[in-house]
Amino acid sequence: MIIESGIVSASTTDLLSGGRLNQIPYNGRLILQLLADNADGSNNYAVTIQKPDGGVPIDGQLVPGSNPSLAGVLDSRQYLELAFDATQGGHFHVTLTETGTAICTWRAVLSP
Repeated sequence: MIIESGIVSASTTDLLSGGRLNQIPYNGRLILQLLADNADGSNNYAVTIQKPDGGVPIDGQLVPGSNPSLAGVLDSRQYLELAFDATQGGHFHVTLTETGTAICTWRAVLSP
């Protein structure tokens, strides 16, 4: 199992770039968990995911928001969780687009 996580405070065009999940090291299941501190009309994050085959199953999906004082917390009752089959050598292009001022906490888990 590989777990990567982080906090972003600006738009990012390739969230998994540069980490251990830049290229999927083995066939498995990729789970992405995302939670922003804000999700209102002025301050929020949207996520777009392009799969290794070029398909875009998620395009501009609003990331749920929690309490702004809880930035950096992944609350399982609130986060957006997405799961995909992943094949060795593939790359998932995860784009987070910030509107206004927000913080997005994320975790990616690859399990065999």
